[in-house]
Amino acid sequence: MPTKLLNLISARRRDELFAEIRHLVNDVDAQDRSLEHCGEGMAIDETLEEICGLLRREAKRVKKTRVAIAA
Repeated sequence: MPTKLLNLISARRRDELFAEIRHLVNDVDAQDRSLEHCGEGMAIDETLEEICGLLRREAKRVKKTRVAIAA
């Protein structure tokens, strides 16, 4: 996500997003440690996809809001 787009997100909402991302990363880290002996990496891939989806949805929302304000 370009920094310019990230800067369009309010500081409060950015903090909420990053807190959610930290939570997801901590969860997947715990899962990864518990499955380390199995060699499973799928939880990490799914979490990265979820994080990307969060940021993508927020970027769309911000762009939509900015367009509505400009109109």
